[in-house]
Amino acid sequence: DVGRWYWGLIQDQLTMDDSLRQTVRELVAGAPDLATKVRRIHDWVIDNTRYVGLEFGIHGFKPYRVTQIVRRGFGDCKDKASLLYAMFREAGIDAHIVLTRTRQNGDIRDLPASLAVFDHAIAYVPAIDTYIDGTAEYSGVNELPQMDQGVTVLHVWPEGASLRRTPVHPAAQNQHQRTLNVRLNADASAAISVEESVQGVEAAGYRARYRAEGTRQERVERQLRDLFPGLELETQRFDDLVDVERPVRFSYTGQAPQFALRDGNHLRLMPSTIGSLSRSLARAQTRRHALDLGSTTRYVERRVITLPAGARATTLPTAGEQRSAFGMARMRVTTAGSTITIDTEFELTRDRVPATEYEAFRAWMERADQLFEQRLLVEGGAP
Repeated sequence: DVGRWYWGLIQDQLTMDDSLRQTVRELVAGAPDLATKVRRIHDWVIDNTRYVGLEFGIHGFKPYRVTQIVRRGFGDCKDKASLLYAMFREAGIDAHIVLTRTRQNGDIRDLPASLAVFDHAIAYVPAIDTYIDGTAEYSGVNELPQMDQGVTVLHVWPEGASLRRTPVHPAAQNQHQRTLNVRLNADASAAISVEESVQGVEAAGYRARYRAEGTRQERVERQLRDLFPGLELETQRFDDLVDVERPVRFSYTGQAPQFALRDGNHLRLMPSTIGSLSRSLARAQTRRHALDLGSTTRYVERRVITLPAGARATTLPTAGEQRSAFGMARMRVTTAGSTITIDTEFELTRDRVPATEYEAFRAWMERADQLFEQRLLVEGGAP
């Protein structure tokens, strides 16, 4: 049994010294529940050990001793998984070490049994059914990285071993929400004020990219120019990016010189930042193999547009909804005087599409594009 053999190889590496035991006692003291204890230990490991992959000789598959990992302040994936496991156990929390075949390496069969097929290691807490990746230094306990979701894993613990599959988090857990207040000008430019919230697999990238304050302004402006060409960022503000257990929340203001396109006496505006779904997710006409979408996702946008003085909307996007076995696309449009509010939602509930279902998936993408790529036409208010 490969799992039992591996446990015999590593169990002596999990021995803790008095100093680490004391650290665990201090971390869990006063914790109101098990989930809080897990978060505190996870956050301590993230804050006090860096990920460094030095996998030479036997340490290509055998972790270092947990006391050595703490003393050095770094370790690779199996070192961090071992440290998490040892600290959980010391805190009285049942845990497993989990050998993982990450998503990019494809699926495997259960035979022949071999450790060689696994390229990563994480931890698991049965009581809260949660997998925890100690190398994901910008992810919270409940933000399992995309590469660890929906993959074959081998659980090992003192009492046994088992081959399992990690869960795929639901779309609601991977939500990106954006609210735009747009004051449109007659020359097609606009002043924008935006609030965003990101949670799930996408949040770690935001924390890593924007944590350094010195480069934040430049990086935010560069990324947003893909959405708002020529954007001149005026202000940007992020909530705490250090606490990985909180969603990423930020806001910004700026001037977008090309928010709309002028066509004679008309301005043409996009109703949402969602678009080109077929081109990005279903480019090929047919497929012979399954399409890996990476993860589920949910995007929610509210766009509140105030028209220029003397202007009026001549064509509004047609509200609608496109549902399928793969998710949902929806648009709602309301007007109040010179203000137009457009609510769009896109939810992808599947992480993989079998080749036999690809035609139906691509057809849904095309219908979603037809919904989201309508245009709002505004007349008057000429500069």
